[in-house]
Amino acid sequence: MDRKELLLKLCDELKRAIEIFYSEDDTGLRAFIGEVLGRYGSIFSNIGWVLIWESKEIQAKMFEIIEDAFRKQEDHRLKCRLEEWLRWKISEVVDEA
Repeated sequence: MDRKELLLKLCDELKRAIEIFYSEDDTGLRAFIGEVLGRYGSIFSNIGWVLIWESKEIQAKMFEIIEDAFRKQEDHRLKCRLEEWLRWKISEVVDEA
């Protein structure tokens, strides 16, 4: 999968999470979707930082992490939510850089 497809797939995951958890009548679900949006915001912020400031090698590593996360999700090998995993793993790349 190319980089553009990975980013679009990540956007689709955010859209799906909003569709599932957003409910105007349920305050608990609105709070949860707020947390999910915060995690995705952190992920996209870090992705943007890496794309602008880091080398091609670091960028490739980040996209490998994203692709691996989708593979793990499809194989039901993630032990947490996708956005939690990506926030943690991409933050590691940013911290190393």
